[in-house]
Amino acid sequence: MVDKNSVLSQLQEGALFIKFNADGTRGERYFYLCPKLNAIRYTGSKKLLQNSEVEYLIKDCVEVRSGFKTDTWFKMLRNGKVREQQEGLSLSILHSRGRKSLDLLASDSETRNIWIEGIQYLLQDRNGESYRRITDKWVENLFGEADLNRNGLLCKREVHLLLERMNVRLCADDVEQYFEQTVLRKAKRREQLNVDEFINFYKLLTYRPELNHIIHKYNGTEDICNCNAYATISQLSHTFSYVDPSFKHNTLPRKIVNGPPAQCQASNYLTVEELREFMQDEQQEQYSVEQIQELIHKFDPSIEGKKCMEMGVDGLREMLLSDVNELMNPVHKHTVYQDMTRPLTEYWINASHNTYLCANQVLGESSAEMYVRALKHGCKSVELDVHDGQDGKPVVRHGYTLVKDIYLDEILILIREYAFFLSPFVFFKKYPLFLNIENHCSLRQQIIIAKLLYDTFGNSIYLGSNSKSTIWPSPEQLKGQIIIRVYFSIFDKCICSDLAKFIYCENVTFKGFGHSKGYNYNQSSSLSETRATSLIEDQPLDFIKYNQRLLTRVYPASFRQNSSNVNAIEFWNVGAHMVALNFQTNDLSMSLNQGKFSTNGRCGYVLKPDILRQGLNPLWHHNMNFTVCIPELCLIRFTVKDETELLGQYCIPFLSIQQGYRHIRLLNRYNEPTSGTLFVKVKIINTE
Repeated sequence: MVDKNSVLSQLQEGALFIKFNADGTRGERYFYLCPKLNAIRYTGSKKLLQNSEVEYLIKDCVEVRSGFKTDTWFKMLRNGKVREQQEGLSLSILHSRGRKSLDLLASDSETRNIWIEGIQYLLQDRNGESYRRITDKWVENLFGEADLNRNGLLCKREVHLLLERMNVRLCADDVEQYFEQTVLRKAKRREQLNVDEFINFYKLLTYRPELNHIIHKYNGTEDICNCNAYATISQLSHTFSYVDPSFKHNTLPRKIVNGPPAQCQASNYLTVEELREFMQDEQQEQYSVEQIQELIHKFDPSIEGKKCMEMGVDGLREMLLSDVNELMNPVHKHTVYQDMTRPLTEYWINASHNTYLCANQVLGESSAEMYVRALKHGCKSVELDVHDGQDGKPVVRHGYTLVKDIYLDEILILIREYAFFLSPFVFFKKYPLFLNIENHCSLRQQIIIAKLLYDTFGNSIYLGSNSKSTIWPSPEQLKGQIIIRVYFSIFDKCICSDLAKFIYCENVTFKGFGHSKGYNYNQSSSLSETRATSLIEDQPLDFIKYNQRLLTRVYPASFRQNSSNVNAIEFWNVGAHMVALNFQTNDLSMSLNQGKFSTNGRCGYVLKPDILRQGLNPLWHHNMNFTVCIPELCLIRFTVKDETELLGQYCIPFLSIQQGYRHIRLLNRYNEPTSGTLFVKVKIINTE
C-alpha cells in the first residue's frame, strides 16, 4: 500500500482530468491539492475568466465515490457521452451536504485510484480531528476569506468586521485597546494580525468562565477567585494560562482593576485527585488514578500539564467536548445495545416517504441521490413509485405532477451500494432494508422490474425460510436482506409471477381491525396520517394490539404538497412501525426522527417498550386513598392516558363498587367498549 504522505504529495503535484457537468458539457482541467491540504483547486474555463481558480474545500466534501454512480454520470451514460468501459477511470466528489457532485474522468486507472485514496485520507483526517483543530481550521478559513488582498494579514478594521461575522460583538474601543496593549506583532506591522495571532485573540474573546468555575470549585480556590470578573481585553491577556507562551510573555504589564488575586492565577488547574473527584461527583463516572492520568495525557495540550499530571482549563474544555462527555451515552450512540432477536413487529423502523423527491410534491426536483442521503441517515424503508417508461424501461415517477422521471435501474444501483452503508461513526447498518414499491406498471415492464431486482440484489432478496411461520423473523435473522414490500395499483391488480416471487411483505388495504384478524403476519397496511389519527382517537387500544402483530406504515396526507411532515410521535406511541417522513424537509418532525433513531448504534431499528410489544399489561403498583363523605353523591372515574391523550375510561357510582381484585373494562372517548382492561384491588374501610 502506498504511503499516505506519498499519496497526498501526488495530489499536490496535480493531474489532468476531464470534468463533466450536469448540463452535459465537459472540459479538460488540471486539478491539484493546495499546500495546506484543505482544498482541491483547478483553473476554471477561460471563457468565464482568464486563469480563474475554482476550489472545493475539504470541509464541504462528504464522500468520494468510484464509478458511474451519480446523477451526472447516469445522464452521461444515457446520452452516450461516456462508455461503460470507462467506469474504471471515473470518480466523483460529493460536496454541499452531498447534494452536488464533482465528476471527473482520469487518463488512467492508477491516477484515478491515487486520487480516491488521497481524498479518503483527507476525509478520515477531518472526521477524526479534535475539537481544537476543527475550531482552528474554521477560524483559519474565515481569516482567509477576510484577507482580500492575500497578504496573510488583517488590519484593525478587517479584524473588527471578521469578529462581527463570527458573532463576537466587540466595540471599536476594545479592538483598539487590544492593538494598543499587546505587542504580538512585529514592529513593522503593529497595526495588523497574522492568522496565528488572530486565532489566539479569538480564543481570548471566547473565554468560557464556567470552566474556570469548575476548576476553582474542585481545587479549593472558589472562595478567593471570582472567575466572572474579567471584563476587558487587557485583563484577559493577564489571566489566561492557555494562550500561546509568546502571547503571554510579551504582554505589556498593566494594572488590572478589580482583577483576581495572585493565588487564583496560580491555581488554574486540577490535580489527578481533583479531576477524579470531579468525574465522580459531577459526571457520575468512576475512574482509577491511571485512567485519570490517561485523560490528562490525551486532552491537556500543554507539556507542563502532562509532565506534572495537571489539567488546565484548555484540557478541561477539550475533554468535555470529546465524544465520551457529550450528552448522549456513547454506548447507545455507537453500539447496537438492544435485543435484536425479537420479531420485526417489535421495533420502530426509520422510514422515508417519496424518497426520490428533492423538494415539494408537485413542481420540485427528483434525484437518485436522495436515496443515498436517506440511507446514510439510517433509513431502513425507502419508497419507489414505479411506472412504465416510454422507452420500455421502468421509471420512478411522482404521478400526475411535473416532477421528472428517474430510471429505476439507476436508483437500484445506488441502493445496492448504500443499503448497508458503513462509516467511521456508524458500525452496525446491516439490518434489513424495506423497498416499498408502488407498482403502476404493465405486466411487460413488471418482468423487467423483476429482472432488475434480481440482477441488482441477487440472493440478498428475502424470500422467506419457513412457510409455516406465524411471526416475523428478527432483525438479526434478516441481516443483509432486502425485503420487497409491494402495493398494487387500484387500476391494475394483476401482477406477473416473476415479480410476485420476490414479494415477501404484501401491502394490503386496511379494512378495520376485525377484518385484519384474517391477515397473515407478513401482510401489511399503509395508512394515511388522517386515517391513522382517526384510529388513535377512536380505537387506540385496538390500534396498539394491531401493531403488535402486523407491520404498519403511516405516510403524510395528500394535502402536504409542500412536503411538510407528520408529527410522528403520536403514531410511534401506539406502536406504528414505519412513520414515513419527507427526508428532504428539515423541519421539527425530521429533527425528532433523527433523535428517535440516534440510539441503538443508529442502525435504523429501535426496540419498542414492553407495553407496546408483548400485550398491554403495565403494572403501576400505586396506592390511591380517598375520603368519601356522602357515598350517594360520589362517582369514581378511572382513566388511562398517554400524557394528555385518552386511551380508555370508566366511570361508576361509588355504592356500586365491589371490593377485592376486579377488572375494569375500559371504554373509548365515545363510551364504546374497547378490548383493554384495568386490573385493580379495591378496599373500602368504614370509619363510622
